[in-house]
Amino acid sequence: MRSGGQAWALEQLEEIADKSNGALEIVEVTEPTEADTSLRVDVLVDCSHYPQAAGGIPFRPRERLMISIPPNFPLNKPSLNFTHSEYGGFPHVQWGSSICLYQSPETEWQPNDGIFGFVLRMHDWLLAGASNQLDPVGLPLHPPVAYQRGQYLAVVPTQNTPTPEPPWWAGYAKITRENDVCLELGEWLERSNVPWETRVAPAILLPGDMPFEYPTTISALKVVLEERGIPLDVIRLILTMGALRNPDGKPLVFILGAAMRGISGGERRQHLAAWQIKAEQALELRNAVLAATEENPVDEQLFRDWTERTSIDWCTVLEDRPEIIIQRDTGTPAQFWRGRHVAILGCGAIGSTIAMLLARSGVKKLQLYDKAVVKPGILVRQIYDRHQIGYTKISTTRNNVRFINPNIEIVEQNKNIVDMLRNTDNLNTLFEADIVIDATASIRVASALEYYLRDWPNHYPPIMSMAIGHKANTGLMTLAQRNVTGVNYDLDRRMKLELANSPNGHHLLEEFWPTASQASRNFQPEPGCSDPTFVGSAADIVILTGRMLNVASGWLAKSDSNHAYGFGMYIPTAPQTIADQPPEAEYSWTTDGKYADPRHGYQIRLAPAAEAAMLSWIRKSERQRGIEVETGGVLFGQFDDFLKVIWVTTASGPPLDSTADRNGFVCGTRGVAQMNQEFIKRSLGSVTFVGMWHTHPGNAPDPSTIDRDAMELLFDSPDFQGRHFLMLIIGGTSSAPLIAVNVFSRDE
Repeated sequence: MRSGGQAWALEQLEEIADKSNGALEIVEVTEPTEADTSLRVDVLVDCSHYPQAAGGIPFRPRERLMISIPPNFPLNKPSLNFTHSEYGGFPHVQWGSSICLYQSPETEWQPNDGIFGFVLRMHDWLLAGASNQLDPVGLPLHPPVAYQRGQYLAVVPTQNTPTPEPPWWAGYAKITRENDVCLELGEWLERSNVPWETRVAPAILLPGDMPFEYPTTISALKVVLEERGIPLDVIRLILTMGALRNPDGKPLVFILGAAMRGISGGERRQHLAAWQIKAEQALELRNAVLAATEENPVDEQLFRDWTERTSIDWCTVLEDRPEIIIQRDTGTPAQFWRGRHVAILGCGAIGSTIAMLLARSGVKKLQLYDKAVVKPGILVRQIYDRHQIGYTKISTTRNNVRFINPNIEIVEQNKNIVDMLRNTDNLNTLFEADIVIDATASIRVASALEYYLRDWPNHYPPIMSMAIGHKANTGLMTLAQRNVTGVNYDLDRRMKLELANSPNGHHLLEEFWPTASQASRNFQPEPGCSDPTFVGSAADIVILTGRMLNVASGWLAKSDSNHAYGFGMYIPTAPQTIADQPPEAEYSWTTDGKYADPRHGYQIRLAPAAEAAMLSWIRKSERQRGIEVETGGVLFGQFDDFLKVIWVTTASGPPLDSTADRNGFVCGTRGVAQMNQEFIKRSLGSVTFVGMWHTHPGNAPDPSTIDRDAMELLFDSPDFQGRHFLMLIIGGTSSAPLIAVNVFSRDE
């Protein structure tokens, strides 16, 4: 009984036949015998008008074709067959008669096209077949087929094959990994270069082609190979050598290659087929070899008998050779990581996820740093499973990475990261990586990196830092570069100031730099005995980490070491709750001016904007009062006594009550306190009064006796309670400035 879809298909086919002027004729309709069987329609197609080219299929003037329409048509596509097997040697003709109309039915078959689309596709195929365009130049070649029977091993070649010189290459593929359903091949070995303890798959590679349908018996394969100049003895020798190295109970796999992969008109690469020889047959071959003597070559007789009576069990070949496979992430940001050496500090929620993503991206080497163990509560959001509870995060991350790609080199450092950074040898090892990723979200780790790299004399790679907000719907990332002053800690401060000064950045500012009343938003998963942490699922972590990793890939691909970068993102977990807030914010920075304080060893980092502001005030003074009159102003930034770093973020001009002449500059105080409070409020405490600047026009920028006396008066004054004071002096001229810094301390 016809289904509704089959009835509709036949109606369309009859309409086509009626209007084709004899180009298509329905000659027989075979009804389905059961509800789930196909409707068969035999048609005659006029092929006389298809232009015939050399090498094309020599169609009869009228070809009889069989269309099989499935009961679930049009959701399932029809199939098309010749009613004979004369064209079985041509590409895209399988089993001698089955016509391969679609390279990818899942994407090419359109149900709404119905039989009209199917017949149009049939017409295009017949036209291409007659004109020898089934494998047109520039398109992928149709590989030969080897039909599997039942459940057999999947064979995975992972390395490019040798290039066989005529008439053939015979050798072995090293078996590197296997389980009950899959066998992985590694290095290709010459016949004379195989250690006895190595398990191998015998292989023959042809510089030419094979039939489009591989033989199903050894006797038929023997004929095909002998036609290509490969004697039976060669097949026997490499098979028996493989059998001698084959463990008991394991099947023996034979690899057969032919130059039939690639793009039509281009270089031909090896198409590999794999033949599984059952374990008992492989053992029979091995025993015969061991029992053979010159007087009684039982192995040769057994092999000849065996070839006559044995069918070939072709395996599924799942390609993983670089020369064949186009990586599915080609052209994506993740491609940047292929072949890289990456160090990951912390294997928690962020770090373990990054390691998994990088493993899939083809990273070459990973350094992993962590000391914690896997606990039950973290399984909801970290890439571990229940069998790994109690093991260190570093060892479980290593195992998970190797499940993805066992060839990744992994160096484990089961150490406290802050303590590890104290050691110069450890830092040198860490900086062998192409990129370092700080996934700890730890202020102590960020401070340690900033401290030890402040005066680091050697090269260090780009250093990324990632953090996730308390509800796992926000992310923050920075990327430090060698030619830009400062690393994670410095760039976090820059990011904070960018967000503070942005009208759209306050949701990220409040998330990552909360006020005292907000600081306890994180929760303790095990009250009393666990660190506060954020709330979030595995899905949240993958979304945030994956997006940040992609953004960082774009930065790193620029190979621009003269810029550092910052990135923040917000993903609402419910309908938009923060009105008019952009989901992402991205910033870049050039290096600060770096100056050394000779008195106390501070490093002063002068922001380009602050330097530009001072030079602008100097030029204004030169225009209005002449080049010999001093000027100056107030400096705002931040002291860090542990790092011995002073950031100068911005500089004002002279307050209104300042006085200046050729003999000196006295900085006023009117409005300074108000400016200071505004900077503190806007920056959440990261910009405050740090000192003053003034000029020594045409002279060296050295502190004068007047400057030193002013410092004594300042520290004696009850109005100034600071412990340190930065004096920045600019000598020379505005067009050729000479900048010097001096830090004065109350306890001097």
